[in-house]
Amino acid sequence: MQIVFLCGGLGTRLRDINKDCPKGLLKINGIPFFEYIINSILPYQPSSFHFCLGHKSEQYLEFIKKLNTKTKITFSCEENNNLLGTGGAIKNALRFLNKDFIVQYGDTILDFNYKKFFDFHLEQDKDMTMTILDKEKTDETPNLFCRKVDNIFNCVYKKVDPFENSNYIDYGALAFKKSVFNEFKKKKFDLSEIQTTLSVNNKATFFEVEKNYIEIGNIKSYKNAINLLKK
Repeated sequence: MQIVFLCGGLGTRLRDINKDCPKGLLKINGIPFFEYIINSILPYQPSSFHFCLGHKSEQYLEFIKKLNTKTKITFSCEENNNLLGTGGAIKNALRFLNKDFIVQYGDTILDFNYKKFFDFHLEQDKDMTMTILDKEKTDETPNLFCRKVDNIFNCVYKKVDPFENSNYIDYGALAFKKSVFNEFKKKKFDLSEIQTTLSVNNKATFFEVEKNYIEIGNIKSYKNAINLLKK
């Protein structure tokens, strides 16, 4: 079970807190946020971690060197002046990736069973599996319209201009077949393009989770994370 982290963003919404440190490495209670992410995943025995790096990649490389884990780690880097977007970052990393892998963002701690999710993805044998959370369990704007029939979800994902009756959010963990990115011709693109295409064309399956996440995408959520992660 390989976990791919998207860590190449500019983190513009947190520059007022620290303009020199990438958001995934901002310290909370004296600990880099990414260390919380790693520790939340290790109980599920991942086979490897891959870091997709871009902005301030040298700081992430220093962090990786100091990580106290036996889990295999690889990384790929984009040029600071030619960032590829979340989808392009994965395409840029394909030579390091397994046939199937999990993707998550480097500014979010997820609270779900990674192993059950990945096993579900392999069993369903779809190009993509999305984790989803009911809108009633989060303050985030829903971006999926889902129907559930015989315990199976059928959903359509729209990041931009979501349906008015959207009832779930993209929780933030995705499992993919590597072949999806081999077949996608663009080199620079947002991951949401593939998510929408696969959901519309019935090439995706969906895994419901129950607990909310902790993220530091903006100043408000960063301050909330400090409270939630107090020792």
